[in-house]
Amino acid sequence: MLPASPAELDAAPVHVGGPSPLLLALSAQGIGGLAALGSLLFADLLGGWLPAPLLLHGLAAAVAGQRLGLAPWWFPINLAFVPGALWLQGAEIAEVWFLAGFLMLVLLFWNSFETRVPLYLSNRAACERLASLLPQERSFRFLDLGCGFGGVLARLGSRFPKAHFLGVELAPLPATIARLRAAILPGCTVCQGDFWELPLAEFDVVYAFLSPVPMPRLWTTALAQMTEGSLLVSNCFAVPGVAPTQVLPLPGMAHSALYVYRMPGPGAPSPCTA
Repeated sequence: MLPASPAELDAAPVHVGGPSPLLLALSAQGIGGLAALGSLLFADLLGGWLPAPLLLHGLAAAVAGQRLGLAPWWFPINLAFVPGALWLQGAEIAEVWFLAGFLMLVLLFWNSFETRVPLYLSNRAACERLASLLPQERSFRFLDLGCGFGGVLARLGSRFPKAHFLGVELAPLPATIARLRAAILPGCTVCQGDFWELPLAEFDVVYAFLSPVPMPRLWTTALAQMTEGSLLVSNCFAVPGVAPTQVLPLPGMAHSALYVYRMPGPGAPSPCTA
């Protein structure tokens, strides 16, 4: 079990999930479309000073995406999405490149549509917050559910040489890259597979950056398996109806935070919100 947690930060409102990034991106593109349409309808009225509709669409979508709370890396995607799609429509590109792009997406996202867990990558701020929860002077076991490219393991593994880190990733390409990154860190291991098959009782800290969909099941599994005093930490997605032990806000995307749950142990009643 871990020692007593650090002093809690000021409590923040529990944010359960929220709209998915894809939905926010689609909304941003819709706003961009309205801006472009408005530029066409009111060009004469506004004296022709507005930029070209296609450029205005990209700018409006990119800015709207940031205002809606998307991560900064969505800015160039929203900016170039429609111009890029129109360019591809008119470009003479061999079919093999579209097949290659499709295969790349399959290797990256695998069965995300079935699991409804997209590829989310933890940023440096999340790793720093995680590090503040971990003991410096002794060994512990850390599990990253859906470790992606292994960024969390690489950042924390070098800082906690006495600890044992395990990452599990289902998608083939991220799992391969994560395994290569972990190979140079003595306490890190990555395996490809379904994390639901892993027993959580072996770990002192279980970290997840998933989606709202699996959180109820993850909480039920953690309650049944994780030992008393161990920590379940979820990036961005709170467990519905359960009050976290700590909420550690993260800079960047709006409403982002680490939700920390100190487990009561198997058989103990679940701590619920009022």
